[in-house]
Amino acid sequence: MSSQSMSLPRARVSGHALVFRDSSLEQALTLGAFLLEIPPALDMGPGFEICRNFYRPRRDAQDVLRGHRDNPHKRSRLGYEDRPNQVEQLQIESHLWREYFPLPTALLLEAIKVVTLQALRHLFEASGVQQEHWATITGGTLDETSLCYTTLNHYRSGVRGTLGIVEHTDSGFITVIAADQPGFEIFHQGLWRPIPLEPGCFIVNLGDAFQILTAHLPLPGQAVLHRVIETQPAADGPDRSSFTVYMGPNFDMDLYQYSQSGALQAYQSFRTFSVHKSQGMGYDFHARV
Repeated sequence: MSSQSMSLPRARVSGHALVFRDSSLEQALTLGAFLLEIPPALDMGPGFEICRNFYRPRRDAQDVLRGHRDNPHKRSRLGYEDRPNQVEQLQIESHLWREYFPLPTALLLEAIKVVTLQALRHLFEASGVQQEHWATITGGTLDETSLCYTTLNHYRSGVRGTLGIVEHTDSGFITVIAADQPGFEIFHQGLWRPIPLEPGCFIVNLGDAFQILTAHLPLPGQAVLHRVIETQPAADGPDRSSFTVYMGPNFDMDLYQYSQSGALQAYQSFRTFSVHKSQGMGYDFHARV
């Protein structure tokens, strides 16, 4: 059962730093979630347009907006998934965005990727993650992580009597979410708390890889448990849509954790961790990973 709604800490990107308004970065790390103001130059339209169309039948051979239910996405290790709740998802890695998506969508996601990376670097630094360990932890460079993808979510209003998406934590370091309707909730102090939809803001989630990595650091970050409740659009309105940019280690890497003495150590295979987690949530892990 849901309780009273709650407001999340609110931040904006300034240079390569996060600046929080009327709250603190420590609050955001403790909750594992915060709002991030969308840069004014970003038009979210192409993102929501593809969310509202990717599952529809293609109109012709050149139609990259639709037809993704039946597209095998052979170069992706992720692709289309029919989840057990209201949601159906399309997950595509960042290096394939221009191949599978219309150019305006790819350009928008690439811009959000830059913002996501800036936020992650600032959060790592605030928690006490050493810059010299970035390549080991992420499998990338200071300007990249080894795994970045988008998840396009269509919440099917015709699927009734279930959640929008089951309660879960994200597996990676960070996920930046844009949504067009309410329904997002986080589990806080024993209660499900609705998060009001704030126009002009992303919701940012910290994931398991971040929590594991920073558990013994001065400012650890928590993986936020969240869900989307059953959604039903207004009369003649579109189904709920959301899309994300996710960053994490590659599935063939190890997760890492700083020890209490400050040494960086391998924790567990990320693939093994992810397989066990998906089984606990009742769905199959990506067959191609």
